[in-house]
Amino acid sequence: RRDLAAGAGATEERLAAFASRVRTVQDGEEIFPGVRASFSIGHTVGHVTYTITGGGRRLIAFGDAMHAPVQVTHPEWGCGIDHDPAGAAEYRRRMVEELSRPDTIGFGNHFADVVFGRAERRPDGRFTWVPVA
Repeated sequence: RRDLAAGAGATEERLAAFASRVRTVQDGEEIFPGVRASFSIGHTVGHVTYTITGGGRRLIAFGDAMHAPVQVTHPEWGCGIDHDPAGAAEYRRRMVEELSRPDTIGFGNHFADVVFGRAERRPDGRFTWVPVA
């Protein structure tokens, strides 16, 4: 959407340069067989989470929606560039719930050397990031 891109600093000239190479998607759209794009509300304009499903399992690549494993335990802890901190926190809460579902693995590209994992509920009701090999 041009209105969102303009808010992120894109000019008409910059948008026009990429127009022939860009295909817009809808929230929840399957962009390839088994790959669904979901808008990640609250972080940066246009941020998307990808869910890849196959063989009865799914991988959620959540990108910048979370920047560190501690946000799995404390989804209310934001990032300085969240344009909608409350929306981003709510999105992280929902994402952590999804990451705790059976046969679901998360991919957090900012999670240093523990990028693949899942959320497991602790006795206190919060979640923790458990790396998978």
